[in-house]
Amino acid sequence: MNLVSRELHVRLYAAVLLAVNVLIAGSLFGVEYSAYNNSIEGTFIAIARFMARHPGEWKWWPLWNCGTPFETTYLPFTHWVVAAFTLLTRLSAARSFHIVTAAIYISSALAVFWMALELSRKPVASFVAALAYSCVSVSALLVPAIGADAEGMRNLRRLQTLVFYGESPHTAALALLPVALVCFSRALNTDGPKWKILAGVAVASTALSNAFGIVVLSAALLCLLLAFPGRPWWKAPATVAAIGAAVYCWISPWLSPAMIRAIQANASTSGGDFRYTTGSWIALAILAGGYLLLWWALRRAQAPAHLQFFALFGYVPTAIALAWYWGGVAILDQPTRYQIDVDLALPLALVFAGATLLDRLPRRPRMVVFAAVAAALALQTVHAAVYAHRLIRSVDPAQLGEYRIAKWMDEHLHGQRAFLSGSGSFWYNVFTENPQFHGGHDQHIVNTFIPIATYAIYSDENAGARAAENSIFWLKAFGVRAISVPGPESTDYYKAGFVHPFKFEGVLPVLWRDHGDAIYEVPLRSTSLAHVVPSAAIPARRPSDGLNIAPAQAYVAALDDPRYPPASFEWQGMSEARIRATVAPGQSISVQVTYERGWEAWANGRRQPVRGDAIGQLVIEPACQGDCEISLRYTGGAEARLTRSLSIGVMLLAGVYAWFGRRRARTSDAR
Repeated sequence: MNLVSRELHVRLYAAVLLAVNVLIAGSLFGVEYSAYNNSIEGTFIAIARFMARHPGEWKWWPLWNCGTPFETTYLPFTHWVVAAFTLLTRLSAARSFHIVTAAIYISSALAVFWMALELSRKPVASFVAALAYSCVSVSALLVPAIGADAEGMRNLRRLQTLVFYGESPHTAALALLPVALVCFSRALNTDGPKWKILAGVAVASTALSNAFGIVVLSAALLCLLLAFPGRPWWKAPATVAAIGAAVYCWISPWLSPAMIRAIQANASTSGGDFRYTTGSWIALAILAGGYLLLWWALRRAQAPAHLQFFALFGYVPTAIALAWYWGGVAILDQPTRYQIDVDLALPLALVFAGATLLDRLPRRPRMVVFAAVAAALALQTVHAAVYAHRLIRSVDPAQLGEYRIAKWMDEHLHGQRAFLSGSGSFWYNVFTENPQFHGGHDQHIVNTFIPIATYAIYSDENAGARAAENSIFWLKAFGVRAISVPGPESTDYYKAGFVHPFKFEGVLPVLWRDHGDAIYEVPLRSTSLAHVVPSAAIPARRPSDGLNIAPAQAYVAALDDPRYPPASFEWQGMSEARIRATVAPGQSISVQVTYERGWEAWANGRRQPVRGDAIGQLVIEPACQGDCEISLRYTGGAEARLTRSLSIGVMLLAGVYAWFGRRRARTSDAR
C-alpha cells in the first residue's frame, strides 16, 4: 500500500468511526434535561452553571457540605468546557452539558484509532479495534452483573454509564487518554519541545477530568515504557517523570493538596468498604506477579512492541475490575468504576493479538476472518444504535419532584440551607443557588463529620425512639432550616435512603407536600449561619458517631438560648461574607460553614483568630468587643499561594523552553 493510498484508507476509517458514533450517540445533542433523575450529571451541570454565572469566583463553593474549597467539588476540565460553551452560546448549562459530552463521547473512538495507529502502524487492525470499542462492551460480556445492569450483555455499557449514571468526566478522560499516549510517544521519539509540551497539556487535561483517568493513564505510561524501551534505558522514564512533575505543579491549584487529602480520607469508604485487608495485599501480589509474568513472556516471545503495550495495558483495568467482580477483592478504591476502562483497553489487546496471529495465515483466510469480524461488528453497531435510541431520552424538568422541591425552596426559603435527600441532592443546584447540608460527591468531602451525621439522619441506626430527636439535633448543629423527605409514592430514585421516612410526622411542621415528597421545617432560633455562643460551648471533642451528641450538646443548647444576641451573616459573593454581632468577653462567633485552612477574618483593619471546631465548622475568636462587623473571606491561604506560584512558574518555564527550542531549531536549519 503506497503512502497516498494508506492516507486515503486512514481517512475513510476515521470517517466510518465518526459516522458510527454519531449514529449511536448523536441524539444526545438534542437533550437538555435527561430522563434519568438517578444520574449524578446534575452535580456536574450545577458546577458548570455556577462557573458560567460567577466567572473567576472559584475559590470557595458554599453550596455543598456546608461549604468546601471550590477545587474539591470535582476535577474541573469538563466543567470549564461546558461553562465556556454556555457563555459563548448563551444556552442553558444543561443543554451545553449534553452537547459537550456528546461531542466528547463521539470523539473518543477517533482518539483510540489515532493512538492504535500511532503505536502499531497497522490501519486495519487499528480501525477494527476502534470499531469494537465503539459498539462492544467487553466488561458486560465478562461480568454477568454488568451485563444484567446494562439490561443485556450486548448493550453498550460505556454509553449507559454516561447517559444513565452521568459518568461524563470519566468519559472525557477516556477520550483524552489516547491523545496523551500519542503525544508521549512522539515526545519520547523526537527532539525539541513541541511534543513534550503537548504531552504535558494532554496529561493535564486527562488528570483534570477524572481521578480514575489519572490511575489508568499512569498505568498506560508504565506499559508504554516497558513495551518501547529506549536507549539509554533511563532517558524515557526520566522524560516522563519530568513532564509529570511539571504537569502536577501546573495543575496543582485544582488538583490541590486539599483535594488529595479529601480523596484520601473518603475514597476507600465511598460507595462501599474498599479498605485494604490481608486478602487485598495477597491479591495485589498475585496480580502484580501476573503482570510481570505477562511482560516477561511477551519479551521472550519477541512479540511486536505495540502488542506488548496493548496486552499490558489491557491487563491493568481488567485485573482491577475482575478482582472485585470475580473475587470480591478491592485492589483500588471503587474498583467497579474501572469497567469502562476495560472496555477501552481490552479490545485493543484482543484485536491486536488476533491480528498478529492472522498475519501468519495466507491472504485468503485472513480476508475471510476479516469479513466475518466486519459483519459481526456491523450487526453489533446496529444493535448499539437501536439500544442508544431507546436509552437516550429527555424530560420536562417540571415533571420531576426534584425540580418542584428546588423551586418551592427557592421561592419560600431563598438562601437558607436545606437537607436534600436522595436524587434531589444531585439536582437541587441545577435549579437554585440555595445551599445544602450535604451534596456533591462523597469522595471529595472536606468536613469528614458530615457523612457521619448524614448517615445518622438517614439510617437511625441504634437510635430507637430518639430517631427524630437525634436527626433534628444534627440539623440544628449545622444550621439546616428545612429537610426534604421522600415517601413511598415519591419519584425520587433513592427514596429508600431514609429507613424511617415518617419519623418527622407530628414532630416537625410540614411546610409542603406533593406527590409523596414532604418538606419539614427545622425549628431554629435564628436562620443566620453565624451565632454568638459561649467559648466553652464550642465543640472541643469530635463525636465518635452520629449517636454521640454529648460533645455538641452545649453548643446546640447555646444556639437555642435567647440570652445570647443574634448575629447576622450575609454572603458577599461565593467566597466572602459579612458578619455583624455584639460580642462580650468569653464569647466566640460560631459560623456554620466548613472550616478549612485559608479562611481569614478581619474587623476594623485587624485580623481575627479563626479556627475549626470538633465537628468541622468555623469559629472566630473576635478581638473586638461590643458591636463587631467582621469581614470573612476564603483565600486558600499559604497552600493556595504556593500552588498558584508553582503553576505560574511552570508556565513561564514552558514558555522559555519553547522559545529556546524554536531558536535552536532555526539555528540548525540555517546551518
